[in-house]
Amino acid sequence: MPELPSSNPKQFVQGAPVLHVSDVVATAAFYRDVLGFMWDFGDESYAVVWRDNSAIHFVRDDASPKGVHLFQWVKDVDAYYREIVDRGADVAKEPTDQPYGIREFGLSDVNGVGIVFGQDIEHG
Repeated sequence: MPELPSSNPKQFVQGAPVLHVSDVVATAAFYRDVLGFMWDFGDESYAVVWRDNSAIHFVRDDASPKGVHLFQWVKDVDAYYREIVDRGADVAKEPTDQPYGIREFGLSDVNGVGIVFGQDIEHG
């Protein structure tokens, strides 16, 4: 069985999706202003947002992302839900325990890309 992810990886430190979007600035601003990511690099053609160990890149393209959604692991999904709702995020449903062992909620970004935020359900 492969090793589970850890905070001290042997080799791979982080993966970062690159989304092709029509408006890089509007997309990066949404991730910064609504989802609480940092945006310290970028322009109309390419930008990077990040929060803790999670980075997402955006490149300008006339095509919108299709057939993809993002999953972001968080430590406290309920606290993060409250944080972004307070910032004005449009989230249809509160975090919910799923039968596959993850407590999660989702929303769509300004391009219609689905983003699910989740954490493992504590069993005890």
